[in-house]
Amino acid sequence: MTSLFVDAQLGVHKYSLEHLQLWKCLAAILLTHMPESYVFASIREMINDTSNFLPMSQKDYYSWCKTYALFVKRMVPHTYKVMESCGALDPQGLDPIFKRFFTTILKREDVLRFMDVYMLEGCKAIFRLALSLLKLIVKKELKSLLLTDAQSWWNEIRYRTLDPSFSFQKHLDKMYPKYGNMGKRYPRRHIIGRANKFHEKWARDNMPVYIDQTPPKPISYTSEKCLLAKRASVRSYLAKWLPPSLRATKLDLVYSTEIHGRSLASLYKECRRSKNTIVLVEAMTGNTSSTIGMFASCAWNINPSPYGDGECFLFRANPNPMCFNWMPDCSGDMDALESQAAREQFMVARNDFIAMGANTDGTNGLRLDQELVKGESYPALGFDNEPLPGRNCNTFDVGVLEVYHLIREVDGKVIGHNKNP
Repeated sequence: MTSLFVDAQLGVHKYSLEHLQLWKCLAAILLTHMPESYVFASIREMINDTSNFLPMSQKDYYSWCKTYALFVKRMVPHTYKVMESCGALDPQGLDPIFKRFFTTILKREDVLRFMDVYMLEGCKAIFRLALSLLKLIVKKELKSLLLTDAQSWWNEIRYRTLDPSFSFQKHLDKMYPKYGNMGKRYPRRHIIGRANKFHEKWARDNMPVYIDQTPPKPISYTSEKCLLAKRASVRSYLAKWLPPSLRATKLDLVYSTEIHGRSLASLYKECRRSKNTIVLVEAMTGNTSSTIGMFASCAWNINPSPYGDGECFLFRANPNPMCFNWMPDCSGDMDALESQAAREQFMVARNDFIAMGANTDGTNGLRLDQELVKGESYPALGFDNEPLPGRNCNTFDVGVLEVYHLIREVDGKVIGHNKNP
């Protein structure tokens, strides 16, 4: 469930997968004391104000770690030397703070209590608590510590926070005194923000290049009647190619030539209310077949003019999977301006054919006839695709054709469903 909340919300951002664990940790904490809908809303609000809450990328994470190390050096220089020597100030050594939200060094009830503060104060509370916990180890104790790595340092903090004599409420009272100027000893939000910004260059220069080689998880489907989407490899590539905001979804079959008949009119009738549809086509050329298709950002309805937007894409799912995203022409030359109208023919829906992508000579990236028995595919302006069934295969016979819309995993609702088309 925690993965579902995070994936559904983070899908709208291209965040580093390495740091999603932090949000899953927050979701798990919130779910212990909130209804699911409240957690969903809370996570969404935090994501909408990421600069005020937690690092959301590898660059942000390294920048925040460097900023924390700077404040440690300024506030407790003797502790800084010890932490630096054992690696507790390295980005990997600061996992208990910026990835685990103190769950490995505080008691559960203390983490929940701090969550109340964090929801109000944001990142300032993280830095204040992380700095204040260092004061649990006094200067004279530092020399006697046997530290071998970062974990051994945080274990020392943990021994003290788990001690029966430790009161987290009293610790908070010291962090936020009612009287006096002790609160000014901790960095303010704008200072933290400026320091994070300053350390972004250091972060870019020092963070490792992370290449996610994990195969994408196949998008699931809802109906056993589907044929072309049953192959896991096809659904895996679709999950990779879909816009991030649509990846935490399921394929729901809305049209099939095997169920609704082979007619373009039937396709329009079944798909008229559904935005964000995936058309899968079994393209047969001679003795071979391939699975090709197109993703439409708008509902398929008969329209005298081309429509859609740059989120549309063409693809071949099997064999030799490839995705062809639309790209604008920024060259500015006169030939490009003259072909701009053809370049922006994302979706074409007529009585006698359906197509995506176009050229000045009237050909399309993918085009299907009125009876859905013949198709053609040519390189299209903007998509720069090769013929989808394969090179030198511009025409093909249509086998099975299926159209899917997308439903959200979190609540089962259709994305972009129009009740009154």
